[in-house]
Amino acid sequence: MKLSTTFKITTITSVILLCMGIAFFLYFRMSATERAGDFDLYTLVPPDSRVIVDTDNMVGLMLRINDLNCSKDSHFLYFSHFFSYLKDHINTLLEHTPHGLSKQMNKMLISFHEPNGDRDQVFYCRLGAGDYEFIEQFIRKYVVSSFPSRFFDYRGEEIRIYPMSDDTFLACYVTTEFLVVSYHKKLIEQVIDARLAKKSILSDNNFSRIRAERRMITPATIYACLQPVAMGKDSDTLRYQSDLGNWTEFNVNLNGDAIYLSGINYDADSCNTFINTLRTLKPLGDFPGSILPASTFFFSKASISDLDRIFGFTSRHTYTKATYSNAIMVADEAVHGFLQEYAGDDITICMFHHKDTIAGIPHAMINIPLRNRSGIGRALAELCRSNHQYESDIYALPHNTLFTQLSGITNASLLMYACVYKNRLLISPYAEDIQAYIELIEGEEPTLEDTPYYDDMTSTLSQAYNFMMMADMEEALQQSESYVRLIPNLFFRYSRFFRHFMLTVQFTCVDDVVYPNLILTYKGNESQ
Repeated sequence: MKLSTTFKITTITSVILLCMGIAFFLYFRMSATERAGDFDLYTLVPPDSRVIVDTDNMVGLMLRINDLNCSKDSHFLYFSHFFSYLKDHINTLLEHTPHGLSKQMNKMLISFHEPNGDRDQVFYCRLGAGDYEFIEQFIRKYVVSSFPSRFFDYRGEEIRIYPMSDDTFLACYVTTEFLVVSYHKKLIEQVIDARLAKKSILSDNNFSRIRAERRMITPATIYACLQPVAMGKDSDTLRYQSDLGNWTEFNVNLNGDAIYLSGINYDADSCNTFINTLRTLKPLGDFPGSILPASTFFFSKASISDLDRIFGFTSRHTYTKATYSNAIMVADEAVHGFLQEYAGDDITICMFHHKDTIAGIPHAMINIPLRNRSGIGRALAELCRSNHQYESDIYALPHNTLFTQLSGITNASLLMYACVYKNRLLISPYAEDIQAYIELIEGEEPTLEDTPYYDDMTSTLSQAYNFMMMADMEEALQQSESYVRLIPNLFFRYSRFFRHFMLTVQFTCVDDVVYPNLILTYKGNESQ
């Protein structure tokens, strides 16, 4: 090799090594707080967490929430005491950080734990250079009462307990890399256990997968595990938080009058959940506004292309079997066979008011298209044994649970009525409901698709879907649980907030991936 070539190689190598040396020197000169941007907060989250709120811009999220029209009208969702405290103190916090919070501190997580009260959460954020001292000053000046703080050693880590001015206590776990806060010392201990044992939420393969698949940057992301949770010593005893499915990611977007949650769920496991049931069904292609009265305040439409799979899922709910007997089991089989023979591939459930019953119990019914009209009158009469005919073409069905399974609406007598109307099968707990529906549809009253808000509510929805639901929450939340089981308990718990919204939910399944989407549209102060 020529001397000149050797010299060039030596010179280039020396320069590279010099640059690497400077880089390593500067890196190791950095304090731990300056390198905290690489710290993964999820290594702290206990594995029993069921909901996690994640944002890379805590200040931006709070400001967006404050800019919602519902917030301007003083309607706030106080699902978390931490979130409420942050919202109330964000301006004070920013006054003491004229250049804004550090990039590290803007990264925030909130994990939710049983029993899901407004204080059963853990708040996490990373700390950058100078944040540690700032947090201590802020806590002492604005959060803590005049009582002295206490310090506990747990597995070699320090937990600080700060008495609050409202007679509660704040448990803090602080290092130069992160801050963890909870109203429960026990939850902080679980955080320390997760960190030291390296058994955090990241040890859940389903969670790690969906987090790795994160699609877009939005103001916030919500991870929710909506599967059955085993409670107590008996592993066969289940308390169902929800039965939607495994970990689902929701990207949150906000504008003046709407809150959007766009979700995705990959895990087609063997669990008998709502989401896994949807995976087996054919998608639908239209919305039901033309067959619903304008006074409809709640409806859902779902694919029922696989009735066996659907009844396999719904029959495990205890409320459907509260008064089960051999006679009811026989009737269930008969009605099931009738639907298998004549029912189409979708079912619409609705609740509506008649002009004479606005102040009373709403009318409720299910509406199923018929794929086969041949002999249906005779088959329906045979199913109802003819002598149970109510009047004209309305029949009293034998006592069964299938209406309850399909609609979630319970009726103590289990006596249901059915009618064939315009190539559709109408079923309701009361014959009067069917009569009221036909009167409204055949009268001069408009249908739901003629109302001014219907187009706005459906314009952002997919034209192909497996399930959808719409509800005027002001009216829906006034109904008993037996009428609106499809609405999760969360909405009832915070009804003072949600009653100001229209709720739209849609589940779409493509290539075994389920996309749940939820929209809350603010109605303004009209419901006050």
